[in-house]
Amino acid sequence: MNLFFNTSILPTDILSFCDEDFYKVVEKFAGSAEAKLLEAQGIRSVYSFLNTEDVFAILSISCPVLNDIKRLVCFEADDRTYTVKPGCRGSIRYLYQLLYQKHEEHLKEHTLKSKRIKPPPLVDNNHVLQDIFQDFSETDLSSSVPQQYSTQAGSTYNFNHHKLIVYKLNEWFGRNRQVMNLEGCELIENEDFRLFIVSNGPNKNASISCSCGTKVQLTKLHQGFSLSNYYKHIKSKSCLMITKKKKIIADFNGESTTTGENQSLDDETSQDISMTEIAHISDSSIIIADTVNNDKSLKRSSDTQSKPLSKKQRIRN
Repeated sequence: MNLFFNTSILPTDILSFCDEDFYKVVEKFAGSAEAKLLEAQGIRSVYSFLNTEDVFAILSISCPVLNDIKRLVCFEADDRTYTVKPGCRGSIRYLYQLLYQKHEEHLKEHTLKSKRIKPPPLVDNNHVLQDIFQDFSETDLSSSVPQQYSTQAGSTYNFNHHKLIVYKLNEWFGRNRQVMNLEGCELIENEDFRLFIVSNGPNKNASISCSCGTKVQLTKLHQGFSLSNYYKHIKSKSCLMITKKKKIIADFNGESTTTGENQSLDDETSQDISMTEIAHISDSSIIIADTVNNDKSLKRSSDTQSKPLSKKQRIRN
């Protein structure tokens, strides 16, 4: 038999009741003996009660703590066996059905609210979020949005634009960190870098502030932004944030960073620097060699001048 119960007689937040508040509700709708029965079993809340199969099963146990409760909710036979009073069992069943129906109503209400609140579309009908990710290249971070977006939708778009830039940066770093001798490292937003997207009417500007103190402006590409400028920065020797990470790894491994490691980060820059260093070293070597030879020549000259004339030279003179 399906019965409908008027749950409006329950407190509106009954599903969150526990301990004394819960036991007061049980006492009101089922009885004081039933409340003591639940309390003795440690059934402290609505959902604890709904998940207990049979609250009377414990009465089959011979326990001094339960003797007083047994006398309240059971009949004691001559052979000292106990039978639960039908009224007590009915009261517990009524309480269970009342609370369960309240739970079902809460679920339906929550489902209806979820259906009524729909997030604004992130992209137009011709583009989906998956297409944006598929169309990414290493330096291309673009997406399209409809022109008729409201201010609220615009802020949502900015938020997702922020997420896409961070996603693309982490994806690129994940592919290149092994080459950069930074295996196991991560780029952490608001610790290693901070992303800023500023809206000026329809125009948007994006920049990344590196923790080393360098601020890199992202160039616009279509309706998105290119990250190539920041890629170049963290690959260069001027990025102290990357240098610090490499030093931590080197110290941990008992190694030292070398020029060769930095050359793998930025081939063109490293080659220019290497050629300059080689030329500088070569010039220094030549200068030092000439100086030594000159010193030796001067020494030989001075030795010759200071050496006394031989006998033949004196006679010849």
